Amino acid sequence: MVLHVGKELNIKKVIKFIRENGPISRKEISEKMDIPQPTITRIIEELQQEGIIKELGTVPSHRGRRQVMLALDPKCYYAIGVEIGRNVVHTALVDLDGSMINFKMKEMSKGDKIADVMSYLRETTGQLLQEAKVDDSRLLGVGVGIPGWLHETKEGFISPSNFYGEKKIPLRTLLEEVIPYPVIIDNNANVAALAEKWFGKGRGTTNLIYVLAEIGIGSGIIIRDNLYRGLGGKAGEIAHTTVDIYGELCTCGNYGCLETLVSVLRIVEKMKKKLKVEGRDELRYFAKEIDEIELADIVSACRQGSVLAQKQLEETGTYLGIGISNVIQHFAPDMIIVGGKLGTCHPIIVDEIKRTIEAREAKSSAPKTPIVVSELQEVIVLGAAAQVIDDAFSLYSLL
Repeated sequence: MVLHVGKELNIKKVIKFIRENGPISRKEISEKMDIPQPTITRIIEELQQEGIIKELGTVPSHRGRRQVMLALDPKCYYAIGVEIGRNVVHTALVDLDGSMINFKMKEMSKGDKIADVMSYLRETTGQLLQEAKVDDSRLLGVGVGIPGWLHETKEGFISPSNFYGEKKIPLRTLLEEVIPYPVIIDNNANVAALAEKWFGKGRGTTNLIYVLAEIGIGSGIIIRDNLYRGLGGKAGEIAHTTVDIYGELCTCGNYGCLETLVSVLRIVEKMKKKLKVEGRDELRYFAKEIDEIELADIVSACRQGSVLAQKQLEETGTYLGIGISNVIQHFAPDMIIVGGKLGTCHPIIVDEIKRTIEAREAKSSAPKTPIVVSELQEVIVLGAAAQVIDDAFSLYSLL
């Protein structure tokens, strides 16, 4: 494995530098990292013996001697990512570049329990390796992403909301019983942030926040290249930040939380109500009956010219913008990445997020945090795998 190689800080730095800047020569690494070339040569030899770094050929140099170019070998190790959703399970075998070598999806039935999920994972993790013809000696481990706040009790129980009808689930123990490899668990927003850090638009960014806008609203916070989880792992729960002190009662017990105004379920609910009260003439933009409308139908109606659907998406962007503006005021990150089914469903939402943030920002010459949209597919599965890779190589744990 790579863990003994990663004990020395210089080795960690070299791996990270080659990954972000390769292909690159030994001489360039030495000069740009200000590490003596004999030290670089020794480190590279160790990494080549481990199969982590590979040579890609030579290029001419200024002095006439050709330089050997080096790069991280993305196929030297793999990780399995697992997304345990509330009604579907996604699994994938992922290499160090974020390429999904093998991917599987299973929709769970309404009456399924956690035991059914475990039975599926017991057979699936081995299949992912066998079908891809990858030896398990090259597997770093299995990462798991789950929805909601991951709060493990001292006894090892978790109780996510609406999670297979069960509470006090010993999830880590159950996973370790059915998966014969190291297992790491985190919430969806955190693993999505890692996916962007490793494979997406956050690559090379030191401080970023990923906003996951789906059934709920969450965020993953990366500060100085490391995930920030906060006391009890509650950092990033922007869904329960107050946006309207006179607003509706939230499931958390407070009033006017962001999630009472913005979530997939809330938006669909608002759209149905508007169509029933004031939008009968706009039903031509919807292919379904009002009570059957989903988020995709609202997006489709907006593209066809529905004024009500457009206003609903704009309102969504406004409230998300208010929530994200508060985050920016607290953290001033280098980048905000908006993702999730809701966050990426239509450009109108992100445009309105940007307008809202710009209107609320203090007028100063300070740099403005850019807002970008995630382009990663299956970001939770990728992020679940990324947390294993991140843990094994410690590329971003250089403090």
